[in-house]
Amino acid sequence: MMQFCILGCLQVWDGDRLIDIAADKQRTVLAVLLLRAGQTVPVHELQDQVWGDAPPAKAKNTLQAYVYRLRQLLKFGSDTALVTEAGGYRMMMPDGALDLHRFEELTARGRAAIKAGRVDEGFVALQAALDQWQGPAFADVSATALQADVQRLEDQRIAVAEDAAEAALALGRQATMVPRLETLVAAHPYRERLWALLMVALCGTGRRADALAAYGRLRARLREDLGIEPGPQLRQLQRDILSARTVGRTGDADGFWFVGAAAARSRSGTGAGPVRLAAELPRDTSTFVGRRAELAEVCGWFSEEWASRVGMINGSAGVGKTTLAVHAAHRLAARFPDGQFYANLHGDDDTTLEPVEILRRWLPMLGVTAVPRGVEESAALFRSALATRRVLVVVDGAAGLSHVSPLLPGAGNSAALVTGKRALTMIDGSAHLTLRVPDDEEALELLRRTAGPERVDAELMAARTVVHLCENLPLAIRIVAARLAARPELSLKGMAGQLSDEQRRLDELAFGGLTLRARIRAAYDRLLSADGRTMFRTLGDWPQIDSLGVAAPALAACTGLTLSRVRTGLNALADVHLLLAQRDGRYRMPTLVRLVAAELAPEPGGVRRLPVVGAGSRADGA
Repeated sequence: MMQFCILGCLQVWDGDRLIDIAADKQRTVLAVLLLRAGQTVPVHELQDQVWGDAPPAKAKNTLQAYVYRLRQLLKFGSDTALVTEAGGYRMMMPDGALDLHRFEELTARGRAAIKAGRVDEGFVALQAALDQWQGPAFADVSATALQADVQRLEDQRIAVAEDAAEAALALGRQATMVPRLETLVAAHPYRERLWALLMVALCGTGRRADALAAYGRLRARLREDLGIEPGPQLRQLQRDILSARTVGRTGDADGFWFVGAAAARSRSGTGAGPVRLAAELPRDTSTFVGRRAELAEVCGWFSEEWASRVGMINGSAGVGKTTLAVHAAHRLAARFPDGQFYANLHGDDDTTLEPVEILRRWLPMLGVTAVPRGVEESAALFRSALATRRVLVVVDGAAGLSHVSPLLPGAGNSAALVTGKRALTMIDGSAHLTLRVPDDEEALELLRRTAGPERVDAELMAARTVVHLCENLPLAIRIVAARLAARPELSLKGMAGQLSDEQRRLDELAFGGLTLRARIRAAYDRLLSADGRTMFRTLGDWPQIDSLGVAAPALAACTGLTLSRVRTGLNALADVHLLLAQRDGRYRMPTLVRLVAAELAPEPGGVRRLPVVGAGSRADGA
């Protein structure tokens, strides 16, 4: 597997052979593609990075030549490719091939271990993350346009260095950390957290006078260069040292608080307490398959330029919204060093959580000890607490705008990733992705990963039939895989036979308390009006609704409703993905959804008629 390095000099290794890329502009093109690996980089953006405001007359042709030469030079293998896409190029590579990705993964692993109390393990992971760096990012790439990215990556590196130093101090390694921290504060003289760590390390080696002298050096530097005083945490630390209080033990009644990217004990009496670094993301799945374009889009929402935006993933029950959101959040964790919050609101089931319940859990983690009772006051306090932090908020299962709004960050560098069946397009400045079922090959690969490659490859035709009967729906495939794991004697052919019986298909798609039927019913029960529920039942018996679909005029003519009312009802079902709107104006219902609708119909056979309400109920225009 080829290895790519950008955390230092730009290098490409094929085994133990370093590939020489001499041309400056070719190196710039490769640098940008590697920085955005997995994402499509538009041609105009590459042109801006290579030539700035003075591109040549045939910049696009020249760029194509650079890409062609890179492909020839690098001789990509089966696991790595430079792909031409509509309007741009995308660098594809396996996990672990890029040092930046290894740095981000090790950082997330280390911070999670520290959060869980495994400080030794966390320190080792953070140190391994720092070992990925061989110098400033893109050290030998001359493009000035990359300087903002270089600075962003350097900020991430120093934040990890601070976390590692803090972990080392917690492990009692003060003596070894003093010279390292002296070097870091010399290189980054305005980072107060580094100075605080240095002062704690000096105190831990019995050098209280040196710790106070370090504070004096920082104060003089800040006053002379910036005209400001050290922050309240550092001033409190200085007072603790002067009064001979013990410092550096996290949580010590009289000590300085060091947890995550920003934390201190407040003595102001305003209700602020110690901050705990949030690392609430659920465990990432080891069987994440495909979704390359979708993952790249979601991660792209939270680039440096759009770091504070809200991203929304919507889609049908079981399509994989949560899986994608959690996987993306783990990839993004390094960009949000002050923590990651997670809440499942259960917006479409009987265990729905109200936003104020979530805020009561989150606010104390941000140092707020006096939590207001009202949702508006709690939400305002939450936004204020995030204003100076860089936190990722993941909200799963949002039922609607009012359900999720109190949990969204306000101004600042924090961001939110939201999932739900409805697209909450009313959120200002938000980005949206409607998640569709994966294609046939990705769905088959999911079954292979979850049920076992040997089992699937041995019965490949039956496996394809199973995936087809599951309509490529990830949740249905995972349920099938769980059933197969529980019954080693059940063949894929036998599983396909059980699923082929429409009368029992929904019964077969259930395991261990998880049922596809319940997931679909939840949208019907909680997200639809009375008219919407009636129309849903009606369509359960509509001929070939899952293949040919239905047009609004035809449905209006059969039900006696006005065309506008029918269209409103169809759109309501489409909004929560119980119907799929087609380009020809028809609406199709997936077979698995139709089976639920048919079960809910009050009588067998025939077209159900919606109640006619008020005057003018004839089918207008039908």
